[in-house]
Amino acid sequence: MSRILVTGANGFLGAHIVKEALDSGFRGARYSDVTAIIHSASPFVLSVNDPKKDLLEPAIEGTLTVLRAAQAAGIKRVVVTSSVGAVPNKPEMLFADVTYGPEDWLPVTYEQASSGQLPGFVVYLASKKFAELAAWDFAKEHPELKLTTINPTLVYGPVIHPISSLKSLNTSNLGIYSLINGSKETPPDSVPTFCDVVSTAKIHVKALESESVVGKRVLFSKGPATIHQILKIIAKARPELADRLPSIPEVDPLEGKTISRIDSSLAMDTLGVKGLDLEETVLQTVDSLLELERQLGTN
Repeated sequence: MSRILVTGANGFLGAHIVKEALDSGFRGARYSDVTAIIHSASPFVLSVNDPKKDLLEPAIEGTLTVLRAAQAAGIKRVVVTSSVGAVPNKPEMLFADVTYGPEDWLPVTYEQASSGQLPGFVVYLASKKFAELAAWDFAKEHPELKLTTINPTLVYGPVIHPISSLKSLNTSNLGIYSLINGSKETPPDSVPTFCDVVSTAKIHVKALESESVVGKRVLFSKGPATIHQILKIIAKARPELADRLPSIPEVDPLEGKTISRIDSSLAMDTLGVKGLDLEETVLQTVDSLLELERQLGTN
């Protein structure tokens, strides 16, 4: 079995990728023995003073550094984690009545992203877009490189990497923890789609072994997920948390609104990863967060 390098292995998704790779028979190795790379490390910053210096350039150069090193070492198979956020090409983003596919790209230009005039979240999405574009440009210049990018939507799931406090949770899980920590606050429905972290990790590992996804963007979303839906799942399945939860409106604020569809056929059909449903994903996440709370306290 191939020996692989995983960047970002100390992060939320990266730790799951390492576990899935080991469970699938892959082995870690000294860099000189590596035959494939999964590059999942990327800066996640929403508040920046200089978008170009603090976010755009680190994301692009981080990806290119890995690809250059791979090319210099003769490593021909690379999987790069991107994001569904690099995909929506409509002003309504994930609330457009469309099915987004691998051919779609966020229409923000580099000049717009580096201007300092856009919200931090949009700059982050742009950083994913331009890092991914840089990877594809590199692959065109080096046709011996077999590149695949993985574009998941908002990723929830159990935390298996070490963290020092709940404040250092990944952003998606921090959103769920904000629902159960007693603050009674409800985060915005800015990304109303989801996928689970274990399935997302499986997609990365399976992509390494599949010639069918070489040269392709593999999008992955299990489907819609609103804060209202998540709250109702928690309230029903974990009634002991009732006094922690914010009030749940009778009607979902997003009811009647369009939520974009994501073409996940390469992940689900070609690679055979269907993903967990919303209830199982939410409850696995909640149980993991409660266990961390018991271990680390609430600070």
